[in-house]
Parts: sequence; structure tokens; C-alpha cells
Amino acid sequence: MLSFTNVECPHCGAKGKIITPPLGAIIVGPCPACKDMVTIFCGVALPLDTTLMSEGAVEEKRRHLLETLTRFLEDRLHGLFNDDEPVFGGDMLEADDGIGEDEAFGAEAHVSAREVHDKILISDQEFQHFVDVDLSLLDNKHFFRAVFG
Repeated sequence: MLSFTNVECPHCGAKGKIITPPLGAIIVGPCPACKDMVTIFCGVALPLDTTLMSEGAVEEKRRHLLETLTRFLEDRLHGLFNDDEPVFGGDMLEADDGIGEDEAFGAEAHVSAREVHDKILISDQEFQHFVDVDLSLLDNKHFFRAVFG
């Protein structure tokens, strides 16, 4: 089944859904609404300097993207090493990860590193059911079509 991530443009606030990119992917492109440049990394839309990304030299673009990602990672690392500090905050995005709407990591939510860890992990029983039942069914074309369309 496809997984979707809700995104919100950090420039104009336009909201939409994208297919969740592979873990560690860095997506760079314009917002469909305002055309300002953003990067999506780890499910988070981060603002980029549109003029620099459109007209700058390759090295300037690389440096700007690296600085943007570094700021993001520094904020996340700060939260990981201080359980009282939120890992997710006002500028973070909601992920379509099976967590209820009121529990999602949304614009108003502040979730500690421990809470994130507890909500993301699947149980041992869920994992075992996948291994024992679902995994073998992926080769069954009827099951596959029923799940993936």
C-alpha cells in the first residue's frame, strides 16, 4: 500500500500530499502554489532561497542546501539528547503513519523523542504476523491486487 505524507509549504502555507519518498531522500523543487523553492527531507518541507536556487552557481546551491539541512539536523539532534525538548514542533509536517489525526505530529503538537520512538515502532506481534502471513501473500497476485490495486 502506498504511504502518503502531508506537506505544507513553509513559504505560503499551501498544503498537499505526496507519496512518501524513500528514507533519506532529498527532494528539491518549487511549491505548486507559490513557486518558491523548498526541499523535503525526512518528511519535512524546508524553505530555500528561490532566487539563489534558480539563478545561483552550482556551488552556491550546494552550500545553501547543506546549510538548510544542517540547521534542520541540528534542531533534531538537540531534541534527541534532551528528552524534555520537543523533537517535532510548529514547523513540522504530519506523516500518514497510522497515528490518529489528533495524535499526529502536526503544527500544534510537541512530541518528545521517547514519544516518537513509542509511536513509530510496530509491536513484535505485528512484525511476526507480517512474517508469518503477509510476506508470503505478496507473491499471490489476487492478494497483491487487492492491497495495491
